[in-house]
Amino acid sequence: MSWTNLIAVASGGALGASTRYGINQWFVRQGWYGLPAATFAVKVIGCFLAGVLLVWLDTRLQGALWWRNLLMVGFLGGLTTFSALGVEGFQLLRANRIDLFALTVLAHVAVGVLAVAAGWKLGQVAFPH
Repeated sequence: MSWTNLIAVASGGALGASTRYGINQWFVRQGWYGLPAATFAVKVIGCFLAGVLLVWLDTRLQGALWWRNLLMVGFLGGLTTFSALGVEGFQLLRANRIDLFALTVLAHVAVGVLAVAAGWKLGQVAFPH
């Protein structure tokens, strides 16, 4: 990995994470307490932008690695890693791999929720009240 690409990923990641924070704060100011509306919003926004960027990078920049690292890996990675699942799922659908698409989506959601539960349980043991 070159320093140029590393800087692109880091810069994009900082912008994406800052954007996510800003969106979350906006939802809090609007009174959206108790609902994961900000998380849902950034996931949908990230997936939408991933689709747009895939086309833009491939048609206008011929997949230029620096821009891909800045925008797809960095910015969207910092905004939401769900965009990566959206892209991979879309690619599976385009390849007519419905079976692998369904398994992938189910595994990501189920394992993600189970990992949160396991981490929560471990946190309860490691850091008792």
